[in-house]
Amino acid sequence: MKETQKRNTLDNFEAQFKKSTLPLMVLKALSEREMYAYEITQVVFKRSNGRYKMPLLYTTLRKLEEQGFVEESRKEISEDNRVRVYYQITSEGCAHLEELKELYADLVSTVQSFIYDEK
Repeated sequence: MKETQKRNTLDNFEAQFKKSTLPLMVLKALSEREMYAYEITQVVFKRSNGRYKMPLLYTTLRKLEEQGFVEESRKEISEDNRVRVYYQITSEGCAHLEELKELYADLVSTVQSFIYDEK
């Protein structure tokens, strides 16, 4: 396999993983306090050591809102006259977060057991 193809395959794997875990990351951040979108991106970026840049955040927030897991909590006008929409997790979102955390832990354990078991 050529180096470019190998890199593309690895990049695709990482992108799919991030896409799948993005709702988990957003809900976890919002479980700690309400935030506006840019603030969510910064918190996740920092706590993931720069691995999660979250280009699809608004799509993820909309989906989580449609599912009833997050909601707009307030709007503020920033010093540079931008409207900041703050989001908060709902009680349904907190329950969903706990389910996602359990599912994630189970999946990670299963995959690790499979790939590192020397049978």
